[in-house]
Amino acid sequence: MLANLSDNLAALAAQIPFETVKWLIWGSFIAIFVLSLTLTVFLPHVRAASKRPYLCLLYAYTALDFALFLTAYRIEDAAFCACIFWIAGYLGYGVLCALNKRRANSAPAQVAACAAPSIAAPQPTGTSASSVPKNLKTVSPNTVARNNVRLEHAIAVTSRLLDKNLGKSDRQELEKLKNTLEVLKVKGSLTPAEGEILNENFNTLLKLMAKYNV
Repeated sequence: MLANLSDNLAALAAQIPFETVKWLIWGSFIAIFVLSLTLTVFLPHVRAASKRPYLCLLYAYTALDFALFLTAYRIEDAAFCACIFWIAGYLGYGVLCALNKRRANSAPAQVAACAAPSIAAPQPTGTSASSVPKNLKTVSPNTVARNNVRLEHAIAVTSRLLDKNLGKSDRQELEKLKNTLEVLKVKGSLTPAEGEILNENFNTLLKLMAKYNV
């Protein structure tokens, strides 16, 4: 019974024209690419997702394309057609990855202004920078105000990140980062050493934003 069913299916498949099967394979893959591209452009969570399933699907379709052409052409011609199909599909994969990367790179721009400037202290007249002790350096009120604005924005970003499904280590690092930012905000004026700490925290925040697409 199974043998008869297999023979009937083979006979039925043999009746389908080659061109019909070819365009069925190509058309379905094109439809998958168009759907993937549309979802990647308009849905942030799809854009942030891995594109590896699309690549695995491309491999499967390439093998299917090779098997189809092998039924009507020599193995060299079938392999050539499969290679052309794979190259076209891989270019589509590159487009999807480029959209994902562009989004990840644009996210840090939202807090790029948060990067704290190097805190330089005003020097007394006639005194060299090397002769002024570090613990006597101060910052201007304008610098403090700018730092507070940046800190408020950075703290708001950390709150949004903490609402996401973070990994355990990332969540711990983010909670520690938020506590540090809140302490620096309360302090107001920062020493050069604290300014360095603030810069390091901003860099860490930028990396987490890019990782979780915030």
